[in-house]
Amino acid sequence: MTEVAVVGAGVIGALAAYELRKRGLEVVLLDAEKPGAATLASAGMLAPHPEGLSGEVLEAGLFGLDYYPELLKELRARGLEVEAGFGGTWAVALSEEEKAFWAAEEPTPYPVRGARGARRFPGGYVHPRALRVALLKALEGMGVPLLRATVEGVEGGRAFWQEGEVRARHVLLAVGAWGGRFGLRVRPLKGEALLLSGPAPPGPLFAGEGYLLPREGGVYLGATAREGFADGVDLFGLRWLSDYGHERFPPLEGARFLGTLWGYRPLGELFVGEVEKGLLAATGHGRNGVLLAPWTAYRVLDLLGVKA
Repeated sequence: MTEVAVVGAGVIGALAAYELRKRGLEVVLLDAEKPGAATLASAGMLAPHPEGLSGEVLEAGLFGLDYYPELLKELRARGLEVEAGFGGTWAVALSEEEKAFWAAEEPTPYPVRGARGARRFPGGYVHPRALRVALLKALEGMGVPLLRATVEGVEGGRAFWQEGEVRARHVLLAVGAWGGRFGLRVRPLKGEALLLSGPAPPGPLFAGEGYLLPREGGVYLGATAREGFADGVDLFGLRWLSDYGHERFPPLEGARFLGTLWGYRPLGELFVGEVEKGLLAATGHGRNGVLLAPWTAYRVLDLLGVKA
């Protein structure tokens, strides 16, 4: 019997496990390693204002933005480096209406066709896949086991699958777009993105229906948004992304193609709370999972009565 079993080892589940373990709780982490997990394809933007967040969710996003520099410092002390930047995020106005809405009176920090101006907001980005790897290595060093398991159900303080089970005082479901299998009100929204060579903007830059940001010495350009499960990047997605990059950003006209990314955003009402006694769920983060992961972890601490 362990104290907390976390089902799902994306950024949200791994970060919750990290914060719980830091406070001395016994934790077991379980992950199905499914293709299409959001963390593996996410842009990792920390952009609460350009994402249009408001009210309590905006406050949660600002908490995440403040949290990450200290987390990365902790990981660096363990010898774990994660690509990140905190120099700001930009919303680019492509019409006079957008210019008025954003109060976009600044020049764009990166060439954008049709730009009427830009506005810089506090923000940045963190590389989600690298962050997950660093968190899992840190958890390993803290004595947290990671079990590869496709959990089929949770009941009576246990998470079970075909080959076995884990018993815990509390189970946290952090299973992203697959939450519907556990009765959670979430559905998949597939996103596709491109990795390109070429010059990157100084931070996340939103222009029209897409965005781009630095990634591994090149550019992450995204993203499509389509309902449902459908593995991989298809011709429609490739065409939309390549047309968007070519037509909107002059520096990318000759950019070499480095790869594709795809994953399922968990779409639904943001919920971090108790489903029933002993069972918690964290779901509905959409494309803001990395941004809202710190607030989610601290919300879990509060629900379990653990001093933050």
